[in-house]
Amino acid sequence: MSAPIPAAFDGLPGDRPSAGVGELLLVAPAAGLLDAAAVAFALSELPYALSLGAALHLALCALVGLWVRGLVRRGRDLRLAGLLLVTMVPLGPVGAACTVVTAALLALFSRYATGFQDWYLSLFPDSETGPVRELYELIVTGRENAHLAAGDSFTDVMWIGSPQQKQAVIALVARHFRPAFTPALKAGLADADPSVRVQAATATARVEHEFNERWLALDHAARDRAEDPDALAALARHLDDYAFCGLLDANREAEIREKALEGYRRSLHLTPDDDTIRLDLGRLLLRCGLAAEAAARLEPLVDRTPDRRILYWYAESLFRLGRFAELRALPGRRPDLLGDEAELPHTLRDVFALWRDDPPSTPPEAVPPVTGAKELAA
Repeated sequence: MSAPIPAAFDGLPGDRPSAGVGELLLVAPAAGLLDAAAVAFALSELPYALSLGAALHLALCALVGLWVRGLVRRGRDLRLAGLLLVTMVPLGPVGAACTVVTAALLALFSRYATGFQDWYLSLFPDSETGPVRELYELIVTGRENAHLAAGDSFTDVMWIGSPQQKQAVIALVARHFRPAFTPALKAGLADADPSVRVQAATATARVEHEFNERWLALDHAARDRAEDPDALAALARHLDDYAFCGLLDANREAEIREKALEGYRRSLHLTPDDDTIRLDLGRLLLRCGLAAEAAARLEPLVDRTPDRRILYWYAESLFRLGRFAELRALPGRRPDLLGDEAELPHTLRDVFALWRDDPPSTPPEAVPPVTGAKELAA
């Protein structure tokens, strides 16, 4: 009966080698001494000394290679053994000596060094508070909208905080990422402290990896259910959020937004009465500079929608198109949402009040535009 095949070594790249180190400390010095003798023989003045010395060196390298192959069959750690083989071939006894020194230094520093896996996990520790409990605590403390200002606070810490504070901010940003946190990540990438830069780069890669994983899952669902508007809309919204996160370069961002537009259009074609998809499409069209199509998509909702955000984005599209007469008539068209008694946000109340009045003496271009819709409707 054949012997069972041992499992291959499954250590992580950052773990210190353990199995086979004692055997290495016997093989490496012995190989180094024998190779040194072969080199000394090759440098002697005996006939054919150089050729015989080279043959002995190659034979020793072959024996070390057979020993490494045996370690493979036994499932042992090959990192130090492989180092011995690859350094001994060109360097001879010097390579064996360097391998022994490396093993000694490894034994010395591994007593207090942190493994790569432990270090990586310490960058982004798992949150002990579940999302439901976290949301409950935010609501009862009145901080349910705290993330709107958290982006500026995180950015301030990244500029003036200590390295430990910056690392804590990056860990929080990576665990609870929102587009408002992007400036904090970018500040970490430009930080003077290498440890902060490394952690910020790791956090950025993690955020992008999570976006891409979610993208693949939603794309697979959309392909399986090509006629399902919900699946298409879910994919388009994810791509919209991905493009809006601020981590992508301009070309990649434009490419992803084109894919999101295609998904919104297909979904709206299947469900033309879905006001939410129509709003998302109109908002993205404005972000892409397609104000005419955005106005055309949003206009059918103006008379029936109870959602004031649609009117904000429609007003934004009218202003960009220079259709000021329609913009002035919009508050009268929907006085329940934009009239004098409507509960408008403070940032837009005066703006719409100006547009409701008779034309001022100044040209329409001097009247404040309906800005802020992106932030209020997001």
